[in-house]
Amino acid sequence: MKKIWIGIIIVGAAALFIGLNLYRSVQTGGGAETAVQTVKLEEREISSEVMVPGTLKFANEQYEYFEPEKGKIADVKVKEGDKVKKGDVLFTYTNEEIRLEKEQNALSIQSKELQLEQVKRKISSLKSKEDELKAELGAEKAKRQMDDERSQLEMEEKSLQLELKQADLQKETLAKKSAALQVKSGIDGTVITADKQAALKQSDIQKPVIHIGNEDKLVVKGVLSEYDTLKVKKGQNVTITSDVIQNKEWRGRISQVGLVPEEEASAGAAGGKEQAVQYPFEVKIKGERPKAKPGFNMILKIQTDKRTIQALPEDAVKQDDDQSYVYVVRDGKAKRINVKTGEKADGVVEITGGLTNKDRVIANPAEDMKSGTEVKLQ
Repeated sequence: MKKIWIGIIIVGAAALFIGLNLYRSVQTGGGAETAVQTVKLEEREISSEVMVPGTLKFANEQYEYFEPEKGKIADVKVKEGDKVKKGDVLFTYTNEEIRLEKEQNALSIQSKELQLEQVKRKISSLKSKEDELKAELGAEKAKRQMDDERSQLEMEEKSLQLELKQADLQKETLAKKSAALQVKSGIDGTVITADKQAALKQSDIQKPVIHIGNEDKLVVKGVLSEYDTLKVKKGQNVTITSDVIQNKEWRGRISQVGLVPEEEASAGAAGGKEQAVQYPFEVKIKGERPKAKPGFNMILKIQTDKRTIQALPEDAVKQDDDQSYVYVVRDGKAKRINVKTGEKADGVVEITGGLTNKDRVIANPAEDMKSGTEVKLQ
């Protein structure tokens, strides 16, 4: 019987010891130490971003429309897909009025030159004529008569020279008009469209006879809101992506931001309804260009404001409703500290208050971590 009581006492003492340890374990957040890694506040340079859509377009392109004042289209010398060089003739006009004016001008010049030649010959013959008159009228009368005739011929000569000069100027003008009947390429590129019938089509929107684009030089164009145009500046870096070409991105730079809004946007809709004001911008692609065609929709992330911040990795910062907090290591235990945060960028969170540079912040606290949990630094 005595041995039984001794056994009961031993078992009871053991149970009491285990119970006390379990109680202490609960009160301190667990018995075993949790291995953690820590980080400290780190200076990081971040950029604010503006995300907008854009459209891939030719950097250099040329549209040529039918101009009825030049006449009728005679011949389109290129077709879709042709490679052209700057200065190549794309199409020509025929203009009967200019042709007739050139013929009349040529005849006029020829006539004036003949008349001028005749006057010059008459002036040259005055000397011999004066000698003949001297014998008939005497030297003085002959001289007076020849002086009058010479003056008249010289006036006629000057008048013909002026008329000839005017005809030459008209010839230059007609030559320019005639040259304008040849429409030439202003760039190196590829013919996108070549449509002689565009001149005959009746439409509210005139279509080009020729459209040329340089496929080697592409840009992305889009529009900015009034708010975004205050932040986007020429020279800012841009990351370009596409929903069509996935897992691929390209680099670019803002090359142009419009000083005035697009006319269509600022004019307003029919009935006086106001529309949002939008400013055009352009992004020049750096390095490898997208293997996409002009007209593709692109997504642009424009890096705007650059600044240096105190930051922690995103995984270190937790959220409790509207309150951000972290766990720091104090005396071998985790301690919750509420913090003030700013922007998020590139996997880090800006910390604007609540921590010092000496605080060791648990890098990736477990979901069930609490203040008082014993931790061990890895």
